[in-house]
Amino acid sequence: MATSRRRLLVAGLVGLGALAVPRAVGVVEQGINGAIRAARPAPSGTSATRCAQCGATDHTMLDRRCPLAPRVLA
Repeated sequence: MATSRRRLLVAGLVGLGALAVPRAVGVVEQGINGAIRAARPAPSGTSATRCAQCGATDHTMLDRRCPLAPRVLA
């Protein structure tokens, strides 16, 4: 089978396309990660200053004052 200029050009373009795909995927991935970071709300405290169960700032998670803390029913 003889190699024509057209087949050589198509093979070259396919090769360049194969090299460009990982770069394009990386650019899309960076864009998605940036959008995720922009969509997340800013943190409003740490686990030492905010209850993880109810979100209140006047007590921490293991404090008995938490209204969502498990209670023993008598």
